[in-house]
Amino acid sequence: MSLRMTCELPLNDDVLLGLLARLRSLERDARSETILAEQGLSELRRQARARPKRRGGEGSADAEKYKLGSVLVQLGFAAADDLALLGLLASGDRALQWLCEARLKRGPLPFAELVSAAISNSGRLDWCREWGNYHWRLHNKKAYDATVTSFIEAGRTGANEGWRKHDASADQIALIAKLCDLLDEPLPKRLTKGEAFDWIYERGGNPAHWHEPTEPAEWEA
Repeated sequence: MSLRMTCELPLNDDVLLGLLARLRSLERDARSETILAEQGLSELRRQARARPKRRGGEGSADAEKYKLGSVLVQLGFAAADDLALLGLLASGDRALQWLCEARLKRGPLPFAELVSAAISNSGRLDWCREWGNYHWRLHNKKAYDATVTSFIEAGRTGANEGWRKHDASADQIALIAKLCDLLDEPLPKRLTKGEAFDWIYERGGNPAHWHEPTEPAEWEA
């Protein structure tokens, strides 16, 4: 013996139209949720790609600098003159010569004290600071030029043009104000990041990098 359950409800036009509207609403909701999920996934992918480049983020250039800097702090360089230290370390054989001279004169010393002793002679500290400043400016100019090149290569259209539509950054706004003062121009109206980049680029870029750093004179004993 088989049982068959039946439900016979009157399906008039109003009921059918209501069901159809409900189905369409469910379809719209599902489509919206799918779009949101895809956007969320796309954003997660973007963040994952940007993470190594993010200032201070794990694996970023800044994080690596902080890590290296912490080593110098542990070695006793917390209060060191950063430009003088850079100039000394960038001077190659001269740094080795001065360190050896200080070691022979002072005997065993912690490395930070040895470095301090090596550049304490008359004129050496100032010379190291000049060379440190030169290398610092040269490094920053190369980094700046590389950033400008990457923005230009990103283009105005295509997969990499998304950065252009965002609001101008605080750094761009400050640089525009500086250029307006130098060039005696009025401040432009609100610009996007792409428009700000073009405005700055057309006026020669960051004034700090308008000229190549001048190499200091060689050391003369």
